[in-house]
Amino acid sequence: MEVFELDKNRWKDFKLHFKWSSDRYYKVDIRRTQTGWMIELKLQTTDKPIVKDYEEPLWQKWMDEESGDGARIFGVKIDGEIVGWMTVGIESWNNRLRVYELLVLEQYRKRGIGKILLDKAKQIAKQKHCRAIVLETQTNNANAIEFYRKQGFEFDGLDITAYHNDDVERNEVRIEMVFKNF
Repeated sequence: MEVFELDKNRWKDFKLHFKWSSDRYYKVDIRRTQTGWMIELKLQTTDKPIVKDYEEPLWQKWMDEESGDGARIFGVKIDGEIVGWMTVGIESWNNRLRVYELLVLEQYRKRGIGKILLDKAKQIAKQKHCRAIVLETQTNNANAIEFYRKQGFEFDGLDITAYHNDDVERNEVRIEMVFKNF
């Protein structure tokens, strides 16, 4: 397996099919205190698995607009078939590499493909002298959070209204994760 760059023009209309399920999520609890706020993310289990099945473009024009050098797309092939994709770009205003999209086909997960893609992101960030790598996931995708933590990413923050105004109640809060161990 090796990572190779994909031509954006050829892949600009490609849609990634994200499909995952989890029996765990991080419950977000935000409490106001006398001196500020207390924020807690506590791992919970659910009786009914959380199932997500949706599509998103591999690349979108705004990714180039947000990236100083323009977004880049990478893939991993096994037996001639692309089984993993990653789109990255450098946020020039704060010198971070952002992973916009990362997907490994469901039947190829837990084989090191995601690690290979993130290693490529780390290599690019180091070559471009970025201070950090950031990415987004959701509190209800406990498997993704666990994977990113194993790759050296840490919790960086959350956005409690990224998707809907009731993200906290729906247990689907956007979290940012960061890698800064260069």
